[in-house]
Amino acid sequence: MVCPVCGEPLELEEVKPGEVLDCEACGATLKAALSSRGDLRLEVVAYPEEGFEPLEGLWAFGEGEEVLLVFGEEEEPVRVDRLELAEALARLEEGVGEEPPKEAEDEPNLEPDYVSAEVAAEEGVLLLRRILFQGAPDLLEFTLPSGSVYAFPFRKALAYLRPFLRR
Repeated sequence: MVCPVCGEPLELEEVKPGEVLDCEACGATLKAALSSRGDLRLEVVAYPEEGFEPLEGLWAFGEGEEVLLVFGEEEEPVRVDRLELAEALARLEEGVGEEPPKEAEDEPNLEPDYVSAEVAAEEGVLLLRRILFQGAPDLLEFTLPSGSVYAFPFRKALAYLRPFLRR
């Protein structure tokens, strides 16, 4: 397992759901929980006091039942339902999406494997895609209703967005 804030591998022996632990690498407070499939996963309880920085190029603001996401230097805003975004990210985290990953083959120029989820936005559809290509960084890609595409490290983006997804 890796820390959902900094991505560092964690050595967890006999951790049970509900236990709270700290990441030694970044200082985040984490809680062990079961996923819908029964797998053990880590949820962020608190970010480290120092050293945690929001993602460059992605800002989030909670607004009641909605989350306002602002992307890039052009500050492209996308407003989505908080619960829909949380559910889409949870599906991507579990590897369940609308495009199942394909087996990697030994052919040149293959497209990376991915799973995707769509979230309705005021401006159109926000497409989230988790890139899962062996040997490549784990990425979360956002395709905005405008057609702009932004990519971020999956675990860092997930850790940054989690506090905005809670009510």
